Amino acid sequence: MLAIALILGLVSVGLLGRAVFKLAVHALPFFVAVTVGMTVLNAGLGVAILAGITAAVFTLMIGRALFASSTSLLLRGLVAAAFLIPAAMAGRQVAFGAAALIAELSPFWREIIGWSGALLVAGYALQQLLHNDLSRRLQSTQDGDQSLHSSRL
Repeated sequence: MLAIALILGLVSVGLLGRAVFKLAVHALPFFVAVTVGMTVLNAGLGVAILAGITAAVFTLMIGRALFASSTSLLLRGLVAAAFLIPAAMAGRQVAFGAAALIAELSPFWREIIGWSGALLVAGYALQQLLHNDLSRRLQSTQDGDQSLHSSRL
């Protein structure tokens, strides 16, 4: 029975880690959705869920379109920072909480593990943003179209 509990515990930690990394780039739209949904709910309107989902979709679409179509390195950096900072915050909280649950560590080591998780999740979210932009750029150049994107990353 103990072996089954350990195996299921390891599987659940692995699935949680995979979900954190896959959903890291969606932290900003999630925060926007919760903020808009709570604002609409507090205003007394009954469409809070619909308003939150709509705000999240628009945030993701506008952010990715700005990141993909911008030739300005400053604008790309600002859009990337807007997506990466919430992802890093979420990654830090997950790693900090997991470190507190798994072992009885000193606060120093929990902070080290938390900030390491923040860096890893933010790096993976940046890789997702860049991969999405690069795949579009490569597809447009393979089709023979002139790329509207900057060649700088």
